[in-house]
Amino acid sequence: MTKAAPYIGVIVLVILCVSASTFAVSLGDLTFLSLKDPNEQSKPSEDMPINSEEEEEFDFSQPITLEQCIEIAQERASEIRTGQLDLILEDMNVSEARSSYLPQIDATGGYQFSDAVDFGWEKGNYSASVAASYTIWNHGQREGALAQARSRRDIGYSQFNQTGQNLIFSVIRSYYSVLEAEKLISVNEQVLEQSRQNVEKIKTFLELGVAIPADMATARVQQASDELAVINDRNNLELAKADLAVSMGLSPNTPISVVDAPDYEKYMRTGIIEMEEISIEDSISQALAHRPEMAQSRSNLSILETASMLARLNAWPRITADCGYNLMLDDYLREKNALKNHKSWDVSARVSYPIFDGGRTRRTVQKADIALEKMNENISELRRSIALDVHQTYLSLERARKSLDITSVQVEDAKMSLDVAQGRYEQQMIILLELLDSQSRYTRALINQVNAFYDYKIAKSTLDKAMGVLE
Repeated sequence: MTKAAPYIGVIVLVILCVSASTFAVSLGDLTFLSLKDPNEQSKPSEDMPINSEEEEEFDFSQPITLEQCIEIAQERASEIRTGQLDLILEDMNVSEARSSYLPQIDATGGYQFSDAVDFGWEKGNYSASVAASYTIWNHGQREGALAQARSRRDIGYSQFNQTGQNLIFSVIRSYYSVLEAEKLISVNEQVLEQSRQNVEKIKTFLELGVAIPADMATARVQQASDELAVINDRNNLELAKADLAVSMGLSPNTPISVVDAPDYEKYMRTGIIEMEEISIEDSISQALAHRPEMAQSRSNLSILETASMLARLNAWPRITADCGYNLMLDDYLREKNALKNHKSWDVSARVSYPIFDGGRTRRTVQKADIALEKMNENISELRRSIALDVHQTYLSLERARKSLDITSVQVEDAKMSLDVAQGRYEQQMIILLELLDSQSRYTRALINQVNAFYDYKIAKSTLDKAMGVLE
C-alpha cells in the first residue's frame, strides 16, 4: 500500500481541482444569471417582449394610433409575457410526453480501490457499461399521456388567446375613453365661453337699465358651474390617459396623446357613420366557433375522453413489451476479446389480468364516465351562456347605432332652438332663464352626441369580443 500513496495523493489532488473548477463554473453561472436580463433567460423566440424598463424605445412625442397602442400593450403587458412563458412550458410538457417514444440510453462507469483492492488498473478497480432500453407497448399509457399533454397545450393556447382579447378590449375601451374625455373638454369649453359672453351681455344690459342684478347673479352662477365642469373634464382626461398607459403596460404618468378615430369628423359633419351589417344568428355562430372558452371546453372534453379510454383499458388484460441492449465495456477492456462476446440483448412481454381489485377499476371507469357527462353538461351550459352574452351585446350595439341617429337630430334641433332663443333674448322678448335653458339643452345634446359616437365604438368592440374575433 505504501507504493500506492503517491497515486492516492494525485487522485485526491485531481478530485480537489475538479471540485474547485466545478464550484467556480457554478458561481460564474450564478453571476451571469444575476446580471443577465431576466427576459433573455427565458426568451422563447425573437418575438418575446422587451424589458419593462425600456420605455425609451417608444416615441410618445407624437400622437399614437389605436393600432400602435395595441401593439405596445402586446409587447409590454405582463399577462402576455406570463402567458408566453406558460405556452413554452406546455410545449415542453408535450415534448416530455413524446420522449417516451424514444429509447433510453445510459452509460455507467466507476473506479474504486480499498484495503482489499490495491490502487491500479486491475480487474476489481473499474467497471463500465452501456445499456439501452425501449418500451414497445405499455397498454396505451404512452399514447394517452401524449394525447392529454397535447390537449392541455391546446387549453394553454386558448387561455392565451382569451388573455390577448381581454387585453385588446381593455386598450380599446381606454383609448376611446381618452378621446371622449378630450371631446367633452372641447364641448364644455365652448359652453364656458358662451357663459362668459352672457355675463358680458348682462353687464351691458345693466348699464342700459334693461337687466336686473339677479340676472347677473344667475349668469355668474352658470359660469362658475361651467368652469367646474371643465375642471372635472380635465381631471377625467388625466385619469383616462393614466388608465390607457397602465393597460399598455406603461407607467401611469407616461405622457400619451392619441389620434382620433378617422370617422369622427365625418360623423360630426354629416351624422353618418359606416356600419358593418351582421345578423344575430351569424354573431352567435361565430361566437360558438371562435370563443376561447369553447376551445378550452373541447380540449378538456378530449382529456376526459382519453382518461375514460385508459380506464377501460385497465379492465382488460394488460400487455406490456420492452427490449433492452447491454454492452459490458469493462469486460471487453480487460479480456480484449471480440466485442460481440461482451454484449447482450433481451425482449420481454408481459400479460396480466386484474381478476379482483376490490372494484377499483370499475369505479375508475364510472368516475371517468361521470366526469365526461359533467363536461358535456358544462359545454351545453357554456353554449347557452355565450349565446346570451352575444344576444345582449348585439342589442347594445343596435341601441348604440340608433343613438347615433337620434343624437344627431337632437343637436340640430337644439342648435336651431338656441339660435332662436338668443335672437329673442337680444330683443328682450324672453328672460335670461329661458336663454340659459336653451343653452343647457344644446350642451346636453352635444355631450350626448359625443357619448353616442364613442359608445358605439366600444359596443362594436364588445360584440367582437363576445364573438371571439377581436384582434
